[in-house]
Amino acid sequence: LVAKGKAKKAALGAVMRKLVHLCFGVLKTRLPWDENYVATA
Repeated sequence: LVAKGKAKKAALGAVMRKLVHLCFGVLKTRLPWDENYVATA
C-alpha cells in the first residue's frame, strides 16, 4: 500500500485489520489456522 501512495499508518492499519479478522475467524470457528483454506461464500 505504501508503494501505491498510501501513508505508512494507513498501511499499518490495513495490516492490523487483516490480522484481527484472521484471529477472530480462528477463534470463532475453533479450527486451527489453515493457510490453504478457501472460503465457499
